[in-house]
Amino acid sequence: MSSGRPKSALELALEKLDAQEEFKVKKLTDDQRNEIAEVRNRYRSKIAETEIAFQGKLRQAAASGKRDQVEELKSQMAQEKQRLQSQMEAEVEKVRNRG
Repeated sequence: MSSGRPKSALELALEKLDAQEEFKVKKLTDDQRNEIAEVRNRYRSKIAETEIAFQGKLRQAAASGKRDQVEELKSQMAQEKQRLQSQMEAEVEKVRNRG
């Protein structure tokens, strides 16, 4: 694929990385792409359910003037969302590494 011009440093670096086995980009199959989409949709739903559940608790705490409880609930919600996000990424990575 010689176009008559010298290769850029970026093109040369990408060729070197591509030659190394650990950096090869694996093409996903249609089944893998579909499974990844399903995993992401499932976890996005779980995250949305978590937000809805915590919003009700937050409203109750705010209505009763419990600022400490509101802050604690916000922290718990953020931790739960992060936990679900991490689980989602781990499942997506498992799907990517299959095949």
